[in-house]
Amino acid sequence: MDNEKGSKNGVYRVLVTGADGMLGNNIVRELVARGHEVSCFIEASHDGKYLKSLPVSIYKGNLMDEKTLASAFDSVDYVVHTAGITAMWPARSELSRKVNVDAVKLLTSLAKKHNIKRFVHIGTATSFGHGTKDSPGTEESPYTNSVFKLDYQDTKYEAQEYLIREYRENNFPVIILNPTFMLGKYDNGNGSNKMVLYTYKEKLPGYSPGGKNYVYVNDVAVAAVNALDMGRLGECYITGNRNLSYKEALTFIAKTLEVKPPSRRLPRFASLVYGATNSVISFFTRKPPPVSYRMARIGCEECYYSPEKAIRELKMPQTPIEEGIRDSIDWFRERGMVD
Repeated sequence: MDNEKGSKNGVYRVLVTGADGMLGNNIVRELVARGHEVSCFIEASHDGKYLKSLPVSIYKGNLMDEKTLASAFDSVDYVVHTAGITAMWPARSELSRKVNVDAVKLLTSLAKKHNIKRFVHIGTATSFGHGTKDSPGTEESPYTNSVFKLDYQDTKYEAQEYLIREYRENNFPVIILNPTFMLGKYDNGNGSNKMVLYTYKEKLPGYSPGGKNYVYVNDVAVAAVNALDMGRLGECYITGNRNLSYKEALTFIAKTLEVKPPSRRLPRFASLVYGATNSVISFFTRKPPPVSYRMARIGCEECYYSPEKAIRELKMPQTPIEEGIRDSIDWFRERGMVD
């Protein structure tokens, strides 16, 4: 197609929201590497310094500001929506609802008005029930994380359900990616790579009895860009890689970084007491805890998932997660956070 609102010579015009975040940065770079035209939408208060060296257009504003968003939509045909609130503290947050649900509805409305060809939404694997290593969670597993009473998880699930309804009832061209625990570059130090940083510094008191699925962030970025013309509309895709217990993961991270892994196993009761104590302290200090009570509860669960559907339909790579671990610590080292 070669018209005003279509691809030209295989070049897509793509808007990436949350483009200066960990996943957003990697998606932008993947798009640029493939020769696509990229527009980046970031928060007005952010400088976007890691995007400035790239051949991209940068828009600044608020996700709830329809006027600013509309200007970013004017020159694009595709949207990759990565922006969202992922914080688990406080557990209940009105901001999570505004960003993770209300903003998604606004973006959907704008996408319809601007005849967007495909809307790639970044959700979370926690919108599906987790499983064991022998029987990991899939895109067919019912949502069970409401028991943790975290607005982050509940609002991401609500947004996902809204988008699926929009596809079924209005043919909205959405495809949803559900990343697991991502490792790699462009983390601000408060995200998923904190486990790598703390392991390297040998600051972890021990490990809880649960586990989760880990994935190299670059692989998720590849899957997100592939989703512009691969995969089925109205479908969700868990983008993950290896299922590891916390003991296995921390031992693996420590071996990769050539440091000593934490050796103490924290029983479920001790993990919950630790989280509860942190939550009480944070209630008075108003500072986020390293691990809250609800986080500790999740840390005692086996949160394992299968990425087979994304591998099969989105051609998602399965890069060894050692690459993500090394990228992560190199990134922190460059920013002076290691020493």
